Amino acid sequence: MKEKVLIFRYRKGNSILHRIPALIKLFVLVLLTITIMFLPLYGICAGIVLLVIPALLCGFSVREQFADIKPALFYAFFLYLIGIFTQFFSIGFTIALLYPGYEYALYLLRLILVMQLAALLFRTTTSIEIKEAICDVEIAIRRVLSTLPFAKNISLGAKFGTSVALMISFIPALFELWEKINCAYRARGGERGLKQFRVLFVALIALSFHYAEKKSRALCARELV
Repeated sequence: MKEKVLIFRYRKGNSILHRIPALIKLFVLVLLTITIMFLPLYGICAGIVLLVIPALLCGFSVREQFADIKPALFYAFFLYLIGIFTQFFSIGFTIALLYPGYEYALYLLRLILVMQLAALLFRTTTSIEIKEAICDVEIAIRRVLSTLPFAKNISLGAKFGTSVALMISFIPALFELWEKINCAYRARGGERGLKQFRVLFVALIALSFHYAEKKSRALCARELV
């Protein structure tokens, strides 16, 4: 039986990417994401192909890599349908509506490339490492500010960094929740199609709030927020 592939799930390893400090990976991710927004089409396509290599060297199969970019494909398809309906009510139906334009293709490829980068971060970095990296940055900034005359009493706690780290760590947890309720829905013989997404979406929202509440209580009990 094949192991279920979960999107953005951390996998223990000893590759070069696993050993790079989380702070450096976060900084590079932000820098590359900004750069991707200005890359031409050939640069984006080259980046997508080249990122497959380090992922394979880290032990991530092609199946896992494809699973990581599936949300981008679903989102792009949703935007494609929205674009068709919008133009249909504006100019009427034409065959040209069914063909995505150059800008749409460029946006989709950029989204895929960003998802590949994010997947490498989440699959090679634990949530604790991400939290510590972000909190270290905030604490360093607060220490610098505390030397200023008008900010002598500034707190050195990293509450903002903790909140940001939780928000980032919630992304893989959200995909894991979706996979769990999807498996439960199929095991009970649920119908596929639009009804499936409608039922699962409502369940996902409810479980997400429940998950967030548990996290909040745990943090409050440890006086971290």
